[in-house]
Amino acid sequence: MNPLIERFPLSVKVGGTKCRINWDFRTVLSCNQNLKPYQCKKEIPQKVLLKILRRFYPEVRVFTEEHIEKWFWFLACGREEPSKKFPKKVAGINSNQPFDFDVDAELIYAGFLQQFQIDLQKENMHWWKFMILLENLGAETKLSKIMEYRTRDLTKKGLTKEERTFYKAMQKYYSLERKGERPDEKAREIEDALLRGEDITALLAGDND
Repeated sequence: MNPLIERFPLSVKVGGTKCRINWDFRTVLSCNQNLKPYQCKKEIPQKVLLKILRRFYPEVRVFTEEHIEKWFWFLACGREEPSKKFPKKVAGINSNQPFDFDVDAELIYAGFLQQFQIDLQKENMHWWKFMILLENLGAETKLSKIMEYRTRDLTKKGLTKEERTFYKAMQKYYSLERKGERPDEKAREIEDALLRGEDITALLAGDND
């Protein structure tokens, strides 16, 4: 899909029939919350799937396999699976999840306001537009910095000992797996020092990992 010459879809065709959809980002994020507990499982409970489909297709009550396929197609912003995988190792990127819609909700909100002057509390935005903007937040936003911390490959050659120590501390501090745990004290000290514009050499030197 080319957003420069094509409009974001407001409906999908299922079995040759045009189906109106709830295309806004809030609807999709709400559906995503319902899916989240089952993201590592092979199957989604029928009750949960029906709840999602009924919200996405406001005028449909009987669903087929194609309705489900079109929902996931819309969720993926209409993108086909790439035939070649991006060489993450070459780019210095690990396989960690870069962000989470729930954990990073405030950072996403702040990033849109900072860079695009878009208040997501007021905006009725198409899911595809939302994702395009989210994926292209500038490096000056805090979310982009945190995403870099989470995905930095610490085994990549060229990193100094200090850089490796720093990224390791930041990955531990901002790990999505922590979810509510108290952040590592040293990582907090490093982050606070950076926010104050202070030299963190002494803090990094104290870590022998």
